[in-house]
Amino acid sequence: MATQTNLQYDRRYSLTIGDYSTGNGLLITSEDTDHPLQITFEVNKTSDTKHKAGNSTTIEIYNLTPVQAKLLESQYISFEFRVGYNNEDGLSLIAQGNVTEATTVKRGTDTITQIKVGEGYVALDHTRISQNLSPGQTVEDVIRVIVAAMPGISRGPIVGTNLSNPIVHGWRLSGTAKEELDKITKAYNLEYSISNNTLIMTDLNQPTSKTVLNVPVISSETGMIDKPFRITEQIRLGKKDKRTRPGIQVKALLNPAFTVSSVVKIESDDINGYFRINSLRYNGEFRGQPWYSELRCSEMTDADITIT
Repeated sequence: MATQTNLQYDRRYSLTIGDYSTGNGLLITSEDTDHPLQITFEVNKTSDTKHKAGNSTTIEIYNLTPVQAKLLESQYISFEFRVGYNNEDGLSLIAQGNVTEATTVKRGTDTITQIKVGEGYVALDHTRISQNLSPGQTVEDVIRVIVAAMPGISRGPIVGTNLSNPIVHGWRLSGTAKEELDKITKAYNLEYSISNNTLIMTDLNQPTSKTVLNVPVISSETGMIDKPFRITEQIRLGKKDKRTRPGIQVKALLNPAFTVSSVVKIESDDINGYFRINSLRYNGEFRGQPWYSELRCSEMTDADITIT
């Protein structure tokens, strides 16, 4: 495992925008030259994008050439961002989607191009579905039809107690993929998120897997920054379940193994246990500050997970 010092100072990145293999895109990496381009980034993900904007990334690239900047003018061009450290783990994908906005400004002697990215943006907001599902088909059948209509989106963990429920009166799909996902998940108390072009879906405040055998551990030895703390935000479990659970916020060095709706184990002096990631923020820059993860989580009970 990389030491904490390596995690802070020996960073690597790879940024692919558009179709680099055909010449209609960019491949920018920290290995490009003796003086790699400076970048800053912020990646925001949440476990439930129902009736909200989807997961997003903002990245700034310093001193692109005019030809490189021109390539970013293509509408909704594809985007992949990978990061890692100089160790055996290599680079890991932490953001993937479509460029929704690109602007270039002059700041001192630097030319800075800011890119805003929506994860699954084209598939969610520009894919329209029109189909009737007959009575007797299930909630999961509806979700399967929606996913099949979304170009470039794969099916990740989809778990929930209501997925096998029959649609008694049938189900009419007539809208964008996002509108239809919002509708079905609201009706059956589900959460959904698209992360790295993969659809994740769970029951409200439930993890993608009950097994916690190999979940990431956040501790002072693995890169925890300061101590985790309780937050005033409470996690509502649903319309018919008025219980709340305490929220936890924790900051650590960037770890691509963190994913929304999954479980982490926190080990600290005051707070210990298993927690579900409800939202996640990655941020940092290639030169300068370390790369960080900021997690907002809810506590898991014995009924939520299986400890073996």
